[in-house]
Amino acid sequence: MKRNDDTVTILFVSILTIIIWVWAAGKTKSISDVLVTVYLSPPVGSTSTISPDEAELMLTLSGSRTAVNAAKAACEGGLYLTLSESDETLTLSDISTRIATLDAIKDTGAIIDEAKSSAFPLAIHTVELVEAAVEIDFPNITVSGDVEVYPATVLLHIPKELRKTLPEAITARAVVSSIVLQQLQPGIQYEKIDAVIRLPKELEDKGITATPSRVSVDFKIKSSTKTKELAQVRILIAGPAEDYAAYVVRLPVKIIPNVTVEADAEIISGIESGNVKVFAVLRLASSDMEQRIPTKRVTTFLAIMEDGTGHELVATVQEPSLLDIELVIEPVSQPATP
Repeated sequence: MKRNDDTVTILFVSILTIIIWVWAAGKTKSISDVLVTVYLSPPVGSTSTISPDEAELMLTLSGSRTAVNAAKAACEGGLYLTLSESDETLTLSDISTRIATLDAIKDTGAIIDEAKSSAFPLAIHTVELVEAAVEIDFPNITVSGDVEVYPATVLLHIPKELRKTLPEAITARAVVSSIVLQQLQPGIQYEKIDAVIRLPKELEDKGITATPSRVSVDFKIKSSTKTKELAQVRILIAGPAEDYAAYVVRLPVKIIPNVTVEADAEIISGIESGNVKVFAVLRLASSDMEQRIPTKRVTTFLAIMEDGTGHELVATVQEPSLLDIELVIEPVSQPATP
């Protein structure tokens, strides 16, 4: 009977020794390295995004074996760190301090002794998401009826500092390729034509992107237009016929050089063939004649068709001052009364 009691006592002592050994081993200080990916995110409720949104670093953990193992296990799926709106850079010291305050690490009891990474210091680029209405740009065509855009808005990713300098409401421009438009015919309703989102020139190369970068457009072409660069355009004076009996008007300069005109494709074809003539119209009122004004500005460019009808053109010149035409207005000598 005594032998059985001794056996039980030995077994109990052995088990207790193992438990104490395991417990002591767990409490023994341990140091270990772990590679962890840290995922960065903006504050909750923010409309901003952060780039880069993740970074990899090596953490040196210390503490009891149990604590270190628990901390390493917490790092396996990556750690998530929320930045503040004021963060612009993140150093190794910053990130190790912030990681140590995360519940996933803090609750294990492990200590971060060191952090290593080639990615730090990390420059934080905060980008605001701005919803922008889409405006369609159809080069060289006129459309009829409504134009439908899908989607009607896009999200612009704008750097935070740049966003402060821009208006509250922003529009995005979608451009349909001129090559595509040349293949389409007037009078037909087209659907789901591809258009590319383009930014204004002043916003290009500023780190702004759009989501999506393309939209679809439904529209009907009324007419197609083309442009033509003319080496020179003659000036045509238009005024009340009765005034020419009392005044003579001379133009020291009779042409405007380097004029680009835009019109329906049919009119441009007529200009290219020489059947349609283009004039810069200088309109003179009776009061202009009476005051003998020294200059007057051209406001209209006309295409005179073969049948004599005129079509107003959209025109641009390289130097706007060339539209101010010099005039010499002189009264007509009246014959002496006998």
